[in-house]
Amino acid sequence: MPIVAISAARLNQLLGQDFDMDILVHGLQQLGCDVEDTATLALFKCPACDTPNDKLAHEEPPKRCEFCGHESQEPFEQFATDEVIRLDLLADRPDLFDPGGLSRALKGYLELESGLSEFTVGDSGIEVHVDPIMSNAGTYRPFIVCAVLDIPPLDHNSLREIMRLQEHLHWGIGRDRKLASIGVYDLDTIVGPITYSVVDPESFQFCPLGMPGVQMTPNEILEKHPKGVGYKHLMEQYVKYPILLDAKNLVLSMPPIINSDETKCKIGTKRLFIDVTGLSKDSVIDSLVTLVSALVELGGHVQTVRMNYPDGPQDTPDLTPGTIDISYEDAKKWLGLPFDRDDFMTYLRKMRLNVTPKGDLFAVSYPAFRTDIRHEVDVFEDLAIGFGYENIEPAVVKTLTIGQARPEEKQSKMIRDAMIGLGFTEIMSLLLQSVERHFSKFNLELDAHHVIVENPKTIEQKVVRNHMMTGIMETFNKNRRKAVPQKIFEIGNVIHLDKQAETGTAEYRHLAFAIIGPDTGYAEGRMIMDAILHELKWNGSYAAADHPAFTKGRSAEITNNEGLWALLGEIHPQVLNNFGLAFPIVYGELRLMQVI
Repeated sequence: MPIVAISAARLNQLLGQDFDMDILVHGLQQLGCDVEDTATLALFKCPACDTPNDKLAHEEPPKRCEFCGHESQEPFEQFATDEVIRLDLLADRPDLFDPGGLSRALKGYLELESGLSEFTVGDSGIEVHVDPIMSNAGTYRPFIVCAVLDIPPLDHNSLREIMRLQEHLHWGIGRDRKLASIGVYDLDTIVGPITYSVVDPESFQFCPLGMPGVQMTPNEILEKHPKGVGYKHLMEQYVKYPILLDAKNLVLSMPPIINSDETKCKIGTKRLFIDVTGLSKDSVIDSLVTLVSALVELGGHVQTVRMNYPDGPQDTPDLTPGTIDISYEDAKKWLGLPFDRDDFMTYLRKMRLNVTPKGDLFAVSYPAFRTDIRHEVDVFEDLAIGFGYENIEPAVVKTLTIGQARPEEKQSKMIRDAMIGLGFTEIMSLLLQSVERHFSKFNLELDAHHVIVENPKTIEQKVVRNHMMTGIMETFNKNRRKAVPQKIFEIGNVIHLDKQAETGTAEYRHLAFAIIGPDTGYAEGRMIMDAILHELKWNGSYAAADHPAFTKGRSAEITNNEGLWALLGEIHPQVLNNFGLAFPIVYGELRLMQVI
């Protein structure tokens, strides 16, 4: 998880009281934050975009801006220091990624405030026109929501907080900008209405953030600008590139890559225009709601923007609270804690929720940014935090058992040690995949024999993996600019349909390994596979295989009469191209055992 540094002075300013560092740390820990330590940060100003960059006091001053990508020959100039609390981000609580969100939660826990935060939403009068072409293949980035905020004039600290929160939301919700990306602009530089459309990547030009006066085409940005190079892979499927333009054809941004330099936020900016674009409707909406709700805590006032979609207009953001009915008896039984109905309501209000009796139930209202609340159990968790984990008395478990490692874990440890001894590095990838990444890119067909997720939250979680190639190839893609050869492996589970099983599926533990490099090939993979089979004391027969993901005549299937199955071969050039890889890859996958 990324580690974020939160200014103690800034927290106290937002809390309206001067709390000791120990009290702040304790409160954050009780809210579920994983506090690493406290430290002193040195702050440095980027000469291109004015955004403060921070480093631990003992680290070297930066020469590259983490926000705009500007690189300097000389170290940036230090202008201040700050005492901070360093904590791991909670992926399921993006509303706790910044000082605004943390101060809002702490106000409840420290009993400075209770219940939902209340604020009004105005109308900005600004409209955004969404070109229907954004839903077409080759230009597909259809979802966009926007907001306007009036804020106190930005200073170095608040500018850094906004930019840092933007990047953290890219990680926590946007899947590193793939599902959602955020743009924040100085509204006073923009003239409405705004258009969301596409431009030609070769002929259109604008000045990207951090490069004032330097006109570049979108393709030049992807090749030369640090942010373009870093996120070039997100544009591979586009024939024309997304763009946001104002009424005077001034560029706001080329999402999801870079903002324009002309519309950047700077010291003294008082009005913000915010857009979130992406491939996932939920991720786009959640990102905007979380961001504007955090900025409200910094003194901002939210105004809606009229979004003129192809299927009709809609005002965003929608900050209407959600409501869920909770049973007091179920909560008490679930948690096993001694509290009465009044305590029940007090603890939830302490967690910044509203509670209203509703017959035998309680109607619990939660803010729009609490995207983690989907079930009554999520409210029970808040109830336990409000009660205080430190106040729960430990008790001996009534049933005692002697624990030991499961058979597949014992075997996995042995294989893991062997692979590390062979010079491989272990990775871990997701069990849920998209159809494109798991099938199409490997020349495989999606048929009725694969586990498909019904009503998935995102298109990235549509199918359950039945092979291990996806994680391996995506890891090589992310490290394609690193030195080769690279040797990686993964031990994990795959799922196959099985009509004889109680659940209709069978789960197997697999080993996958791969080597990428100019000189690698089937022979090198055969040596690794033989070494693993020897370690397991298994014997198998190699037979030529015909698999769409492998080069014809360069793959084999390994089997025996005792149920052994493995696959080994050289990845097909088309598959390499699908993942943007330039070197040959030999890949092996071995079924270790069925998980019972």
